[in-house]
Amino acid sequence: MGSDFRAYWDDQDGVAIVEWISGTTCSLADAQSATSQVDNLAAGGRVPVLVDMRGMTTLERSAREHFINDNSSAVAVALLAGSAVNRMIANFFIGLKRFAIPIRIFTDRDDALAWLREHP
Repeated sequence: MGSDFRAYWDDQDGVAIVEWISGTTCSLADAQSATSQVDNLAAGGRVPVLVDMRGMTTLERSAREHFINDNSSAVAVALLAGSAVNRMIANFFIGLKRFAIPIRIFTDRDDALAWLREHP
């Protein structure tokens, strides 16, 4: 468990979930910890990941670069954004690089989970 997020495996939906706590600034240390915990949850495999970033207010440049360059265990990533700030962060993040895995922004958790089920 990171100080600014919670990472866990959701048995019902078969996805790793990273939930950022309200008011969070995601630092490089947070980003490294989050990807490490997803890797642990994947146990050497590749898994779909739901990133609930509705609580995130800032994504530091170093954290953004870590996420962009990370060769994590994710097979697909759904970014769950709520506010205009979240959507701006998510859109900016996605626009920085062509990712090798599917990555998409959602405002509805059920829609995000349905999409992730298509990327087992």
